[in-house]
Amino acid sequence: MEGLKANAQDLKTHVGDYVNTYIQLTKAKVTQNASTAASGVAIGVTALVFSLFFMIFLFCGIALWLGSLLESRAGGFFIVAGFFLLILILLFALRKKVIVPMIRNMIISKVYE
Repeated sequence: MEGLKANAQDLKTHVGDYVNTYIQLTKAKVTQNASTAASGVAIGVTALVFSLFFMIFLFCGIALWLGSLLESRAGGFFIVAGFFLLILILLFALRKKVIVPMIRNMIISKVYE
C-alpha cells in the first residue's frame, strides 16, 4: 500500500511539473511571437515613413517637371493630383475584392509564422 501511495505522489509531482513546464513554454512562445510582431510593425512603420518621403519628393519633382514642360506650374501639379485621384478611385473600387483579402492574408500569415 505504501508503494501505491508513493507512486501516486510521484505521479502528482510529475503532473505538476509537466503543467508548470507547459505554462512556461506557452509564455515563451507568446513572448517570441509578440516580439516578432512588434519588430515587424516597427520595420514596417519605418519603411512606410521613408517611402512616403520618397513618394512626396518624387511626385513634387514630377509635378515641377511637368509644369516646366507645360509652362504652367499649376498645370503640372493638377496633372499629378489627377493621377492620385485615379489611383484613389482604383483603390476604392478594388478594396473588397483585392485589397482587404490581401491585407487579411498578410496578417494571418504573420500571426501563424
